[in-house]
Amino acid sequence: MVPHPFAHVQVSGRPLPSFHALPLPLPGDGAVAADVAAAAAWARRRMRARVRVRRMAAAVCALILAAVPLAGCGAASESTATDGAGVVSATSGQPQGPTVTIGVTSDLPGLGYWHDGTYSGFDVDVATAVAKALGYGRKQIVFVQVRPQDRATVLDDGRADMVIAGFAMTDDAARRVAFAGPYLDVRPAVLTHDDTSLDERTVAGLFIAADQASDDDRTSDDALDTTAADGDTEPDRNLTVCAVNGTAVRTMIAGHDDVTVMTFDTYGQCMTALMAGSVDAVAGDNATLPGLMRDRRGSYRIVTDPSDDHGLQYGIAVRHDRTTLAQRVDDALRTMIDNGSWQRYVDADLAPFGYRATQPPTIPTDSDR
Repeated sequence: MVPHPFAHVQVSGRPLPSFHALPLPLPGDGAVAADVAAAAAWARRRMRARVRVRRMAAAVCALILAAVPLAGCGAASESTATDGAGVVSATSGQPQGPTVTIGVTSDLPGLGYWHDGTYSGFDVDVATAVAKALGYGRKQIVFVQVRPQDRATVLDDGRADMVIAGFAMTDDAARRVAFAGPYLDVRPAVLTHDDTSLDERTVAGLFIAADQASDDDRTSDDALDTTAADGDTEPDRNLTVCAVNGTAVRTMIAGHDDVTVMTFDTYGQCMTALMAGSVDAVAGDNATLPGLMRDRRGSYRIVTDPSDDHGLQYGIAVRHDRTTLAQRVDDALRTMIDNGSWQRYVDADLAPFGYRATQPPTIPTDSDR
């Protein structure tokens, strides 16, 4: 016989009769019927109490999630992202608490490089210091790989809160994102085989200023001056340069008749083209290219554009409407420069590859921007 569901319930101090021994109450059996009714009422009250507790718990969770939208959800709203608390590397386990997601490169030794399960480089060190200044702990920082052509997009669609990935602060880029910084001064450069005659004069003629790099500026009937320093030339030979889509230097390559530009999505693809002899040079800058040269076999050299008019500055990008966050990042960068940590990162990450910084960049005030 199946036991009655209230067989072990006590009402008013006495147990209900067991349904193993007692049939269902008949009409007129008042005492048993009253006990059963009381037990049923007690069960209904208990069920209603449980429902109320569950509803209260759900409401509390909803309030917590509304107050901390970064927790496990990637990018945050303006109000919470600026309250910051730390950074979790993509390989350091499960994030603990609210997180901040930062886009970095993964294929540029010295800047942002993924190796042995972790990110390293100058951009990564700067990103970690900025996130900590915003209040995030190390296990709340999430690094995500971002390609140059996707840097603004990952901010727009919420996949990242910040991008610190060699993002040059050009007028064109500033129309899509809000910048903090600059945090590094660089110059356009090319990486080429050691036996080519490309020199500074040739490279200076290859580029134009970033903020003048309209489509009209890149269309020219002029020939690139390939006269080497010793007066020799490279006759009957066009120059083929590889550039990465989405980079400032890609837009800065002037449109000479004897210059062919080949584009790829990554620097690794450009380096493969250089090693295969498909291109004569890879366009980049004096912070990006040294790590690539050190990371590849062969005899290469870097020729840097000497023109002051062609200089670039890296900035930390946030979504265009998050200006408060950009201001707080500016404050973090100023602190980093003042306490010497910026120079330590340069010495540890970039100097071994040959980058030299005579002084830190100047971060303008809000009124100067």
